[in-house]
Amino acid sequence: MSTQHPGAGRPEPVPGTTAEQLAAHLTALPDRDVAALLAARPDLVSPPSSSFTALAARAGARPSVETALRDLDSVTVAVAEAAVALSSTDPVLLGHALWLSANDVAARLAVLTRLALVIQAGPVPGLVDAFGPYPFGLGPWAGGPLADDQLPPPQTDLEQQAQDDPSIAVLKALAWGPPVGTLGAGHRSDGASELVARGWLERSSDSAGRTRFILPREVGLALRGGRLVRTPLVAPGSDDLDVLAPEAIAAEATSHAEEVVRLTRELLTEWGREGGQILRTGGVGVRALDRTAAALGLDRTAAATIIELAAAADLLGLDEGGAAWVPASTASAWLEAELPEQWAALAVGWAASARTPWLVGTRSDDGVLRPVLGTDVEAAWAGRLRRRILTLLASLPEGTAVDAPWVRDALTFARPRRQIPDGAVTAVLAEAELLGLTGGGALSRAGGVLASSSQVPAVGDTDAADAAPTDETAPPAETNGQVLAALEHALAADLPADVGILLVQSDLTAIVPGRPSRALAQALERSSVVESRGGALTVRFTPESVRRALDAGWSAEELVQRLSRFSPSPLPSALRVLIDDAARRHGAVRVREVASVLRVADAAVAAGIVADAALKHLGLDEVAPGVIVSAAPAGVVLRELRATGLAPVLEDGQGRLLVSERAGVGRRAPAPASARPGNEHAVSRRRPGRRELAALVGRLRAGEEARRTSDGGAAAATDPVHALALLRQARASRARVRLRLAGPDGTQQERTVRVLAVEPGRVRLADLVRETELTVAVHRIVTLEIL
Repeated sequence: MSTQHPGAGRPEPVPGTTAEQLAAHLTALPDRDVAALLAARPDLVSPPSSSFTALAARAGARPSVETALRDLDSVTVAVAEAAVALSSTDPVLLGHALWLSANDVAARLAVLTRLALVIQAGPVPGLVDAFGPYPFGLGPWAGGPLADDQLPPPQTDLEQQAQDDPSIAVLKALAWGPPVGTLGAGHRSDGASELVARGWLERSSDSAGRTRFILPREVGLALRGGRLVRTPLVAPGSDDLDVLAPEAIAAEATSHAEEVVRLTRELLTEWGREGGQILRTGGVGVRALDRTAAALGLDRTAAATIIELAAAADLLGLDEGGAAWVPASTASAWLEAELPEQWAALAVGWAASARTPWLVGTRSDDGVLRPVLGTDVEAAWAGRLRRRILTLLASLPEGTAVDAPWVRDALTFARPRRQIPDGAVTAVLAEAELLGLTGGGALSRAGGVLASSSQVPAVGDTDAADAAPTDETAPPAETNGQVLAALEHALAADLPADVGILLVQSDLTAIVPGRPSRALAQALERSSVVESRGGALTVRFTPESVRRALDAGWSAEELVQRLSRFSPSPLPSALRVLIDDAARRHGAVRVREVASVLRVADAAVAAGIVADAALKHLGLDEVAPGVIVSAAPAGVVLRELRATGLAPVLEDGQGRLLVSERAGVGRRAPAPASARPGNEHAVSRRRPGRRELAALVGRLRAGEEARRTSDGGAAAATDPVHALALLRQARASRARVRLRLAGPDGTQQERTVRVLAVEPGRVRLADLVRETELTVAVHRIVTLEIL
């Protein structure tokens, strides 16, 4: 390994690793370290590899390397990229280039080694591919060696020596990347020729006649003063963030928690009257969403969030025909529960949900609008992002308030290879605020409980950093009931004491000096509209709000009694007049739900049908001479009339005779079981336990021994994953490859080829014997060997 200062001449590059070198490294590891590798990189476990050679092919391939990099922080990723850029794993060399101490770099290299991303021979091939051709914006090494005195001084020194020199401008433009510049045909660059002559630029051209200038890696490092980054890699600090008082956080958070529970109750009431009709393409349509938003007094996005929260808490289900979302059988128990219990169910459901309600109304990749409760609003990363944000907030000093840009920067630093979709952080923070998990941007007491709970893993979460090998005999994690109980206790501790006082004004407004008790809140929800919330609740009584209480089954006298119970003084006459006037108008028009209509030409027969005690359960009523209505479906009415000896027939809405019929069900369908929208068959990768890992390691050693004693040889590949890794290696080294291919008829043929390109599921080859090109599906490769 070279310990030479980067930029002071070209370091002796570390030889590129191969699948065989990685296989030898893995084979030499103790069983315990191999098991730890498989636990940290679970994508290598399923399906299990047959040997260490096959495991090395998968572990060193770019797809698996990219998966491992997603769980590493910015500093560790930078150390990995530096090892590729400088062709060295010397901690002193890498530390200087990254503004880090040698000890810190050594610790990061140890992590990369445990993950089999960097071994003694150097970075694995997939790691080199993952950072592309220009790591840290550096070009390739120079075609010929450059002596120390042939390299330029640092960029700042050059600018001081000759500020107006055009060659300095070229170096300045390329020094920090990208290291390639292109000139159109017929154009020239002042100063480039001198740089080419000195070896500080390399020139080439393409088929279009354009000139390309490439800054060699040694020159770029020298211009940067040996640095790979401009400034030290530091996580976003929290010193500049506001810190809120615990009382302010609790007041804000509990207010939101009460409101989200109230909105969910309103949703269940609204959809109990008329459910959310499902489109033929899935999801609830815009018309039903607008109706729901109007009933809740929200915009579309907020209404979609409440709907998705209710579904995540298992409060919604599909009706008997599967045509609409309605309150599930679990909703009645939830509605009867106390506020903390109701809120805890919503919070736990949200934390584990893979739904993205903020995308409702946007268009998918195929241009279709995403509906609420539709499959297109499902994303495996959503639950993981919620958990990451909660964990980040819990790591800050108590009371620290955050905003979306700071959270996004912090999450990006912690996992730079995990892409966060635009707007997702803002949306998740808004959801946390809506639920009362945060107050004013700071984590609430209940939010802290949810963040520390082990019972709310994200749907489909596969973070390697969050898991370790577990013993099958280990005690189970917290139960869902324990988490719910802890959340209920945390919210109850922050809730202010409720009050049962209603101060009614003569202008038809009323004030509750605090948080209303449950009975008072229910009375006001049914009979008033909210004007303001805060330390006190202000409501107004209107004809529409009073009518809502009458629609719920309260009489005028009962409403007056309920309100008077909480008022320390008699109710104002204006309110009594409003209630009496609304009661006089209420019920002037009556609507009866009718499932079928009977037309009877003979008045005597009609009278006999209505008076027949055996048909009383059909709810028959003669609304006009010879016109009888029933609450039972037509099929039930036909069956029951025929049972009495009559001969009824079925007709359509235009009176045409129907010769076929479908009997319905003469009772209201019960509440359905709860259901959740989205992918019902989502699979979360299971992490193996210690015993299973030990068995896998044993099979790897046995398979490696059997492979070495077979005729395949050390460089032969017989499985697609291993073959792909060797094909990529052969393309990079331009090595010759011997293939045995299976034809459509099952026959096999041998080819000696050079790899031109490796594409998804296929590879493009140049046959060196027949001097032709061919494209082969990977599954047709029987064996592969690099020559």
